[in-house]
Amino acid sequence: MAEEIRESREEELERIRKIEASSEYQEKLQILREKMKLNLRWKMYKIAMVIGAILLFAMFKFVGLGIAAVLGFIFVYPVFKRKRELFREKKENNEVLYVERFLSPIVKEIFPAGEMKVTPDFLLDPVKKVCPSSTNYQGNTELSFHDSRELSVMNLYAYHVVESTDSKGRTSRKEVTDFYGQVFRMHFPRPFSGHIRIIPTEKTAILKREIQNYPGKQKNELKIDTEDIRHNEHYNIFCTDEFMARRFLNPTVLEWFDKNIAESRTAIYIEDSSMYISRYTGYQLFPVPKTVEAIDKLSMVEEYKKLRAEIDFIEGFTEIFT
Repeated sequence: MAEEIRESREEELERIRKIEASSEYQEKLQILREKMKLNLRWKMYKIAMVIGAILLFAMFKFVGLGIAAVLGFIFVYPVFKRKRELFREKKENNEVLYVERFLSPIVKEIFPAGEMKVTPDFLLDPVKKVCPSSTNYQGNTELSFHDSRELSVMNLYAYHVVESTDSKGRTSRKEVTDFYGQVFRMHFPRPFSGHIRIIPTEKTAILKREIQNYPGKQKNELKIDTEDIRHNEHYNIFCTDEFMARRFLNPTVLEWFDKNIAESRTAIYIEDSSMYISRYTGYQLFPVPKTVEAIDKLSMVEEYKKLRAEIDFIEGFTEIFT
């Protein structure tokens, strides 16, 4: 089996190398790089023009605005003109260019039905079941396999804002991170009566008091324990059907949870035939290149290696539930 997987990976890599070496692909890659770099420069130029116009107006009044217009025509207009030539009427930011134009075709070389898109289509209500309570949820970059499991994964950042007032009456606002990681969605292979929600909890070393802001016990839910003491210390289990819940929480599943405790805070929500899993990893998958240097280094082969590693992890992480 391991030998078959190794050969399959080598075949994939060789196929990717051949595609990248083709003149047709290199031409497309150069255009994509130029578009991404133009987006970066255009953003910087707009900021510089606004700041420059304000400063020139402050120093020279309306003459300063004239100077700003001349400088804009000399330095900014050529960039604007080239941007219009490349993009035509399309408005593609770097997230779309990188995720949907660059990464998604690589995914299709691995899973022909797979795709990547910037805006996820996850329903918010079940996502909230596997995340700490928050007020703002921002999902991005969904990878969908479109396989028999209907497996998808997206990045998620959830936060709330705290306001405070100092002794002088000055109010400040602080953004507090509630969740930063990934949420998985997949088809649960066996019909599940009601729902089960398994969420992480932490306890202080001295008081053994639970510290968490995940939603607690809800109406019609039961809180149950398992025979796994370690699991009971690190997770709370809420369900509407105790028999179905205990049937799901077999030794293999409990061992899976114990293994993932050390790696990240993991939560699960199952209802009917849908399953959601969250991992608080502290990072985002498939980050968009932020500098010209990083864009120049874009390589189909190198991105394939990173993408394949992430896909292998996702498949291994969810394999137990298939």
